[in-house]
Amino acid sequence: MKITYFFRPKMDGVFSIETVFQQLFQFLPKEIEKKEYLCSHKWKRYDSFVKARKFQGEINHITGDIHTIALFLKGKRTILTVHDIGRYERNLSGIRKIIIKYLWLQWPLKKVAYITTISEFTKQKLITTCKIDAKKVLVIPNPASSDFKPFYKEFNNKQPLVLQIGGSSVKNLLRLIEAVKGTSFKLLLLRKPTADLRKDLDEANIVYEFRYNLTREEVYKCYCDCDIVFFASLHEGFGVPILEAQQIGKPIITSNIAPMNDVAGDGALLVDPTNVNEIKKALQKLKTETVFRNELIKNGSYNLERFSVKTVTEKYVSLYKKLNKELEKL
Repeated sequence: MKITYFFRPKMDGVFSIETVFQQLFQFLPKEIEKKEYLCSHKWKRYDSFVKARKFQGEINHITGDIHTIALFLKGKRTILTVHDIGRYERNLSGIRKIIIKYLWLQWPLKKVAYITTISEFTKQKLITTCKIDAKKVLVIPNPASSDFKPFYKEFNNKQPLVLQIGGSSVKNLLRLIEAVKGTSFKLLLLRKPTADLRKDLDEANIVYEFRYNLTREEVYKCYCDCDIVFFASLHEGFGVPILEAQQIGKPIITSNIAPMNDVAGDGALLVDPTNVNEIKKALQKLKTETVFRNELIKNGSYNLERFSVKTVTEKYVSLYKKLNKELEKL
């Protein structure tokens, strides 16, 4: 079975989709012959979409983000993975939103044979937004990061370091700043600094550090350096940092909303992401209650069993075989 995987262009400091599939590739059975196709950046992207037609396999798998490339591939032989449509919902309006809906969502989703989403939350969003037949949409979650190994560091009770990941407004940094103001917590922020953010942090008298354009190894080190991971976003399609924190053995605060609460299982402290007081109480609880903190970490390690790389890979391989059988009947 020959499968071509289509990837978005490489971007500095952004490799979540790439990391997911590079892990899955390690567990593909020998009968699968794999090729990878990397799209070009910006205005060259559509040129690479056209060229992609020559690189199709017996089955095509679009790994995410570049949904529009489906319009240039054989639909009956193509699987499209959709990670999230939050930016489409939140950041677009007017004629641009209409154009993106059809070129990036409606037409590509209608054309492909199957769609996979990384959560039930995203699946329902697609069905509602694009009126897609639910039978062609399968939920296959992202796997836990096999390259992130458990790491023990003694918890800093005096001045815990809180790791916050991501640069968009939905990552909820401003509420975290409000929650940390007047406390001994320090912040490690994985995002590019801005003058406004520095001003907010300085005015709140918070000890902080920005790190960005990091390698995968450097991101891992940030997890190892911290005491608590904060990932109480206002919106996510999945929430890979939840699993990464659990993999390393860090207590994590995340949002009590789908899909984050489902991904976390019993291995995270859940909060209302819009409630600063809840976030503040959660931080204090993790700082002061050692037994609770350790129980949370233990529950996180159990939760990871649902997201093993091997289990997730088997689900994709099962879909490939199903589509291949359907193609043989044509």
